[in-house]
Amino acid sequence: MDEKDFQIYQILQKNGRAKLTEIARKLGLTHPSVKERLDKLLRKREIAVKALLNIKELNFKSAVVNLQVESMEHAMKLADMFASCPRIAFVAVTTGKYNLSMVIIAENTSLLESTVENSIRPLKNVLSMEVSIGEAPVYPTFMEVKVSPSREIAPCGKRCPECYLYERKCLGCPATVYYKGMGR
Repeated sequence: MDEKDFQIYQILQKNGRAKLTEIARKLGLTHPSVKERLDKLLRKREIAVKALLNIKELNFKSAVVNLQVESMEHAMKLADMFASCPRIAFVAVTTGKYNLSMVIIAENTSLLESTVENSIRPLKNVLSMEVSIGEAPVYPTFMEVKVSPSREIAPCGKRCPECYLYERKCLGCPATVYYKGMGR
């Protein structure tokens, strides 16, 4: 990413709907040049332009979950698995007492508890866990919430109708056809 690419990123960071002609004018480039640069940045996956939800305004809740997993190999496998979970906003393999950390966001505290109890606590390779549940993050205010209710089985392998928490306190996985949240 060169200086002009970074400037394109900065403009889109402020306004993801900025017109190419506007970006070109600000940077002293031609419209086709900006389009070519933007296409390259998107193709190389160096940037992404997408809609984000104001989770603070929507009164979402968050949980920080730190796991002590029996090996770094298991931590990396779990990180890959959790990366596909629609409620996981952040997941990283770490060092220290806990070797896997993640942030979960959901519409309410019950959904956070359901995610922890149904998808995390039963895992075999987890030796210990620390969970802190709180309000929406102070920063960032806008976050990607992965909602694409199209699957029968959740990315974690669970089927919502078979879960004891579904109907009681859980709205279902946002990746499945059983999801009942976000205006549905």
